Amino acid sequence: MSTAILDQRKAQLANIQEIVTQAVKANPDQPTPYINTHHFAPGIYMRAYYGVKGSVVVSQVHLHEHMTILAAGHCRVISTMQDEERIDVYKDFAIMNTPAHTKRALSFLEDTTIITVHPNHDDIRDVPELERMFVVDNFEDLE
Repeated sequence: MSTAILDQRKAQLANIQEIVTQAVKANPDQPTPYINTHHFAPGIYMRAYYGVKGSVVVSQVHLHEHMTILAAGHCRVISTMQDEERIDVYKDFAIMNTPAHTKRALSFLEDTTIITVHPNHDDIRDVPELERMFVVDNFEDLE
């Protein structure tokens, strides 16, 4: 992917994230539009993300390559993985590889379940520590 296209995606996602942040600040009494649950097996950490129909969220920047599974639902996605202007649509079930430094904006058209699968060689179960290992909030945090 060219640097110009990647910069364009990053700017697009930053704009969406700012809109979502401002909407949350303007409506502080609204319920959270998602729920995370955490699951463990020897050498594996899985994070299940339940997105609520009608909501929009922006992911953190994933630091390492991992697998992502759309287990159920329907969503539209804009991502730093895209090398052209488009919106990907996932419905019912999908398995995808998520490269390092991927960030996504997701619009949930139905209640949706997304699962990320990460290697966890040290069997760490402290979620804040795992989050520090696997994600950062924005691209500036990569530097």
